[in-house]
Amino acid sequence: MIFEKVKTGGVVSLIALLTGDFAIGGISSELTTTNQKSFPAQAELRVEIPNAETHQFIPCTVTLVDANGKTVVESEGLRGGFRSSGLFSKRLPAGLTKIVVRRGLEFRSIAREIDLLPNETKSIELLLERQVDLRRRGWYAGDSHVHMVHGEKTVNIDFDQVALAARAEDLQYLSLGHAWQMEDPSPERLDNELSRRSTSDCTLVWNIEAPKNYYQGDAGRCLGHCWTLAMRGRTPSGADAITELLRASAADYESDKTSYANFESHALIHSQGGAVFYTHPARWWTGAWGGQGGYPKQEKMFISNMAVELPFDTLAGPTYDGIDVITGGGEFAANQKAFLLWSMLLNHGYRLAATASSDACFDRPGGAMPGTARLYTYVQGEFSIDKVKEATTQGRTFATTGPLLLVTVQGQPPGSTFPADGSPRQMCIEAWSSGSATGGLSYVEILCNGQPFQKFSLSGMPTSFQTNLTISADKTAWFCAKAAGSNEQLQRAITGAFYFDKQPWQAPDPVKAKIQVAVKDAISGQLLKANLTEVSYIGTQPMFGTSHGMEGGQGTITAPATARLRAEVKGYEPVTLSPFFDNSALMETITRLRDNDLFDWST
Repeated sequence: MIFEKVKTGGVVSLIALLTGDFAIGGISSELTTTNQKSFPAQAELRVEIPNAETHQFIPCTVTLVDANGKTVVESEGLRGGFRSSGLFSKRLPAGLTKIVVRRGLEFRSIAREIDLLPNETKSIELLLERQVDLRRRGWYAGDSHVHMVHGEKTVNIDFDQVALAARAEDLQYLSLGHAWQMEDPSPERLDNELSRRSTSDCTLVWNIEAPKNYYQGDAGRCLGHCWTLAMRGRTPSGADAITELLRASAADYESDKTSYANFESHALIHSQGGAVFYTHPARWWTGAWGGQGGYPKQEKMFISNMAVELPFDTLAGPTYDGIDVITGGGEFAANQKAFLLWSMLLNHGYRLAATASSDACFDRPGGAMPGTARLYTYVQGEFSIDKVKEATTQGRTFATTGPLLLVTVQGQPPGSTFPADGSPRQMCIEAWSSGSATGGLSYVEILCNGQPFQKFSLSGMPTSFQTNLTISADKTAWFCAKAAGSNEQLQRAITGAFYFDKQPWQAPDPVKAKIQVAVKDAISGQLLKANLTEVSYIGTQPMFGTSHGMEGGQGTITAPATARLRAEVKGYEPVTLSPFFDNSALMETITRLRDNDLFDWST
């Protein structure tokens, strides 16, 4: 074996020249030219990606395709590239290399082709520029429905990776849902992990997809999923609010778990200072399920993520604050139905926020994609999560998977209210296509009461659009706007509503329940004189309210639709029943609803 020193392009290499027979440790071998491998020439690519305005390195997402057509990845969670702090180096095959750099929706993406020479070290700088800075105008992007560990656990993930992904997507805040990559998570431990990774331009907080509730653990009878924002982690008694919320929902197959309604979880979230929003309300699919929890195995079962409890929760409260009109980036049909549902609720006087979330799952292959659907919220003054919560519940929002859409009426953001006096009012519209997508804007549309009002079809697919128009209303109405990119199914935006009131608006009164009650001896069936107490559950904890005497042991009472009733008779054990869960006909109706039922008011 002869080693020869060779100098090429300023790099010194050692080449082993192997001939004939050789022996190592008593093992004899023979090498010939037929089994010598030919390694492709390599090069090193060094890339700096600064912010064009500040000239500081800026987190971003990089798609790097080498000369062999292979995309460079660092984790199965992100299959289309990798995330960078703004500075990286890669060893690559020599040849034509393609690079695309993206950062959220407000920055213009960069695409370059680079010819790497054998043994070359090439350094390049790519300046990321904003096409628009919405933060300076009070609009902040966030995603509150992101799973660190969803359950698949096929991709390893840590908090640093989540933090870098959030910053690379230019999210001002990311609310990270359960479960988390830590043992025995508590609100305090989560606060510590997330706060020390937060920066001035990206706040990380924890979140619960709760309630995430299946009736008796049956995935075909989902009561609905929600996400929360700005909830405190400890109840006044010191209980862990995360644990309490998880106790109040039955997951897949948990057929023996005590049932709690979504509205009882909503009550806990609100008592903790949080807000709660229904997500993917019309999502369902057909697939294999069963074989656990006493349920038979089925290869083609109706599996639901739908918000079938939402109609009840609306009439009974509403017990929630808003609804995702967009969930994820590719659920176009389900999202269209979600928009119809939101429109119907507004048309009946329920002023609920229009929101969006990604449902990204970091532990799922290809799932580490926060912000694919994101919510922009208008906040006055300095940013804080509490301010985002308040502004979101007021409807000062737009939801998007790409286009950026700012609309004001008389200079006011969505969620604002005006008299329906017929006076002309100026609506100002500004729209931009996503900086991360090819193509421009295809249309901008104004809707009144959920129906088309005026549409601007944009020839030539411009990357920006601006116009003013005059609107007026002489009766109660609401307006919102939509925008679409070159592919409407993947790039769309929807604003919150502007309200016009003939009379000062009042929320619909919560519908109460009329409950027929009979209190009987369990053996003889004899009616018993009883005292009935309304019990409201805050999560899993009962709160006792109004009492009703029942001298003859039976009668009809009126109570909040969200209450349970506790019957007490001297000498007997108390019994508590839920007019919701213990009404088999009602539960059969609710849990068998389908997506089209949700936006039908007769439901």
